[in-house]
Amino acid sequence: MKRLLISLFLVGATCLAWAYDIKVPMQGYSLYFNIVDSNQHHVAATAPRTAGNHRWNGEKAPAGVLELPSEIEFEGIKYTLTAIEERAFSGCTRITGVVLPTSLASIGAYAFSNCTGMRGVLTIGENIRSIGLSAFYGCKGIVELQYNAVACSSMGSSSNTVFSGCHGIKKVTFGPSVQQIPAYAFAGLNMLKTEVVLPESLVSIGDYAFAYCNVLPRVTIPASVKTMGERVFYRCTNLKQVTIDALVPPTLGNESFSGISAVATLIVPCIGEERYRQADEWKRIPHIKKMEPCTINILAGSNDPQMGVVMGGGNHVLGDTITLTAVCHAGYGFKGWSDGMTDNPRRVVITDTFSCTAMFQATEVKREIEYVHDTIYKDGIETIYEYYEINDIAEPIDEQEEVVYNSQKRRIEVPIDRKEIVSVALYNDAGVCVSTGKPRFGHINMRRYPTGYYIVRITTADEEQAVRFLHVKNR
Repeated sequence: MKRLLISLFLVGATCLAWAYDIKVPMQGYSLYFNIVDSNQHHVAATAPRTAGNHRWNGEKAPAGVLELPSEIEFEGIKYTLTAIEERAFSGCTRITGVVLPTSLASIGAYAFSNCTGMRGVLTIGENIRSIGLSAFYGCKGIVELQYNAVACSSMGSSSNTVFSGCHGIKKVTFGPSVQQIPAYAFAGLNMLKTEVVLPESLVSIGDYAFAYCNVLPRVTIPASVKTMGERVFYRCTNLKQVTIDALVPPTLGNESFSGISAVATLIVPCIGEERYRQADEWKRIPHIKKMEPCTINILAGSNDPQMGVVMGGGNHVLGDTITLTAVCHAGYGFKGWSDGMTDNPRRVVITDTFSCTAMFQATEVKREIEYVHDTIYKDGIETIYEYYEINDIAEPIDEQEEVVYNSQKRRIEVPIDRKEIVSVALYNDAGVCVSTGKPRFGHINMRRYPTGYYIVRITTADEEQAVRFLHVKNR
């Protein structure tokens, strides 16, 4: 978080040619701010003058990468930057890039219009709620957008899109928490040449969101999307493939795919093919075919990610048997699944769409394992931690009966014949699988992994063992 604690200047209200309350001297130029909420101590970045399109006339404009502060201090009060006013940096052609603070919630109309020197990647932060008309008009040097705004509800209009004239943008990527894409958000990006993969958190897409992206080749829509507005991909004349993971077709506005390629194909989950063929608007896509292999998205989550995570969800092949494992974080225990099942790990045969939530709760400490500085938590329900086996000095492999972690040799020792093992998976404490594969020499070497907590899950035809341990890379 960037903060400025510096001597500032307050400009008198009688100077009508000026547009600001606070002036912040920088290295080679100054930044200007207006106090927009004296109670909440919020300020907005602005231009030095009030009139016309050239509000930096007579003042030295910012140059290079413009890194706006999240906080400034004036007369002993700290102010948070929450907005950029209309035309604040319009015409500042020497700006080569911009770093927006996480505190920023809104960007005004034409705020960076005709900043023709801007280059590279532009990142829209998570907390942005609105972006005004033509905010980045004519910034033709931007080649990629990283869009992280979780719940932005307003981006330009049908006649003044945010990125109109940005003819260099070839790629748009999305942050993992984006929930909605506003109307007209990326309309008219006619150089968008790479596949657009929408995030699995996405719920809605607004009217005309990608309209007139006429070289866009492919788009992937996650199962989480519930609604899509009118003409979302209108006149995307090169759009040849749309892949969607939802078994039930999302609500779709009029002409959402009107004007796309005549050879365009809609790829849908195998057990949802007939639903799309019968759904209004979806059936207008020229060709519909089912996914191969036949995969289904299994939604398995946690009631609170701070308490624990679930491993094993995602896309799986129809007919497969999968294992879902609820993994508690320190201080919490697993109390069951949302559908009433308590097995953990639990096996699920994939025959249709399936979703469940692991229910975690705070739990008391039952015993301590001091020699690995770890704590085991149990709540009376058998969980993955029932299979704990943590040794500082492991017994020789031929004398072991269970999987153990040998902390001296920094390896997991597996007293199971390789031919009997069905699968081996190693997860870090965030629930991310970092390794799979059968051990060749009776052990799994941990020396290349960073210090931290891990879980190894070994499945044979008869049973499953799961061990959680603290791995210290260097002693």
